[in-house]
Amino acid sequence: MVYLSLTLPIVSQSGSLSMKVPSVHKDPDHFITGWVSQPNTRGTIDILWSCLVTTFLCTWTVLCLNVPAASDSQWVILRRRIRWMLHAIAGPEFVLGFAAGQYETAHKAVADFKEMGHPEWTMRHAFFADMGGFMLYPQASKPFPVNNKHIQWLVTNKYLEFPQVQAIDIWDKSKADRLIKSLVCLQICWLIINVLARAIQHLAITTLELATVSIVFCTIATFFCWLHKPADVKTPIQLHCRFSTAQILTEAGDVAKKPYRMTPLDFVDNLGPSWSANVMAFASIRSGPQQRPLPRFTNDRFPHVRKIRQFLLVTITLFSDGIHIFGWNFEFPSRAEQIVWRAASLVMFLTAAVFWGAEILAGLHRDNVWQLLRTIIFRPSQLKDLRKMRAERPPRPQPTPETFPLPIECGASATMWILYLIARAYTLVEMFVGLRRLPRSAFVCVEWVNLFPHFS
Repeated sequence: MVYLSLTLPIVSQSGSLSMKVPSVHKDPDHFITGWVSQPNTRGTIDILWSCLVTTFLCTWTVLCLNVPAASDSQWVILRRRIRWMLHAIAGPEFVLGFAAGQYETAHKAVADFKEMGHPEWTMRHAFFADMGGFMLYPQASKPFPVNNKHIQWLVTNKYLEFPQVQAIDIWDKSKADRLIKSLVCLQICWLIINVLARAIQHLAITTLELATVSIVFCTIATFFCWLHKPADVKTPIQLHCRFSTAQILTEAGDVAKKPYRMTPLDFVDNLGPSWSANVMAFASIRSGPQQRPLPRFTNDRFPHVRKIRQFLLVTITLFSDGIHIFGWNFEFPSRAEQIVWRAASLVMFLTAAVFWGAEILAGLHRDNVWQLLRTIIFRPSQLKDLRKMRAERPPRPQPTPETFPLPIECGASATMWILYLIARAYTLVEMFVGLRRLPRSAFVCVEWVNLFPHFS
């Protein structure tokens, strides 16, 4: 007679995780009729698998990188995507900031084209242009990518016909899979509901789950920012111009006489400031494409977000960093780990808050808002003249490596971000190391959560 012994872990009344299923043998009564529920426990591998799969799906599918250069191999493109996925894991707020900046720029471009008499220029067109989706081919000149501002200037000055490209044709180039994104959304919902349910039922939540919620929270916002941006576009649309680059620059006058750094249309928009073109250049470190004109647009242009969208961006990033503070009273394997987690959580939140505070104050200073407030309070009779002067003032010059970042600005920012990255590194390590010793309730499942579809 053949016997088969099975052992499954559950939480017994005494608190130990063990249950032995009786031996199954060839007996008519050994079958079970009806629905059998899953044991109300989970193992360490379940926690790891759920969080790692969710993190990978979120950070991989959310990425909508710019169009690669024609010379980029598949390995170069894959390596770039993996690098940005790691950025999204180590610092999801950074990727969200870049995405929000791209959304702001695209939104403004749509409004500018509408003023030019082209309401058919949609958010998809704007995103596609700013990601290097249009490649200008001047006569007898080297081609280079052009963004929204470049196209506006070329069309306004009659160097280029308005691109007759339909939004559906642009979206046809996108490799975004709606089914995969739907599954990712289900997985995100399951994770968040699971964590909330555990908190309501006073079940232990691991630091790994808490950190994963922080990542997916930023990822959801990034999804919305890139909702209209095509994904994984490999080849740009060609725009042919009957004028040469030299002719365009000559007719542009004195503003185009200065040697360009990125593209011949730097006098319209020099694609800055960005991490590779400004910060790395300031540090004398070569970064980004070295070919000129640029064969592709980099993905690291700093955001310029204002008004309500800036408020939303600040709120989301601060809440994402603040999620780690919810682990203040978690049970850690040691008292030292708990204290360091608390310190790291506060450092991440406070450095982000100081950064945004300084950024907002700097923006108000650049816009002379303080002068406006002083006039409103102390000299209201001069308000009309001040508004007229502000309306007539010339636009601020574009940032260059000589003007941005300033040494003091770079030093202050570097200090804050070094502190942030050290604190972030600790939380990333601790969320795995802390799994070695957990409260018993961390392995108890929330029963009704199993009704939701998810990967586990």
